[in-house]
Amino acid sequence: MDRLELILASGSPRRRQLLEMLSLPFQVIVTDADEEIRPSWAPGRAVEELAERKLAVALSRIDVPNTIAIAADTVVVADGTILGKPKDENEAYDMLQRLRGTSHEVFTGVAVYNMQNGKSRTFHEVTRVWMYEKDEDWLRWYIATGEPMDKAGSYAIQGVGSLLVERIEGDYFNVVGLPIGRLALTLEELGAPLQSLLNDEG
Repeated sequence: MDRLELILASGSPRRRQLLEMLSLPFQVIVTDADEEIRPSWAPGRAVEELAERKLAVALSRIDVPNTIAIAADTVVVADGTILGKPKDENEAYDMLQRLRGTSHEVFTGVAVYNMQNGKSRTFHEVTRVWMYEKDEDWLRWYIATGEPMDKAGSYAIQGVGSLLVERIEGDYFNVVGLPIGRLALTLEELGAPLQSLLNDEG
């Protein structure tokens, strides 16, 4: 059986870095899928729906049969309210004000499709994050670094935003944007264990 080719349907540099950390060869398809979230959706359903939309767009552009495609979407949830990426610095500040000194949840939805056997899975992972009580000047300084502007919830746990984080409960990599342990188990369920995606030289 030919080695499977891996496609990541995401423009997120964080997700790319996580796959690179595993030494997995892959290609990226940046999708323009609709990211609107219906108010009636629970967070878990929302991230799964968004991941499936991204996956559908990516699959429409793939013509190689020995392919496994992965799509993901991440949101932050504070007191039941879904926080996506900030539109501007003011919204980033409002989000960080809301998160500081308390806890919130990070949801990542992942959709995977193995084109070789037609099997697919969609799941979501949840991690709880506790934040330090940072003052207004610190939050303004952090926003000025530019790091919050393309991050769900306006912070990056793997960057300067790590200074905000007191502790977490759950999968750290889920907060970064891709729960790689759960993803590995899912790939096995789909008949595509990680070792089948590695280059022959390993």
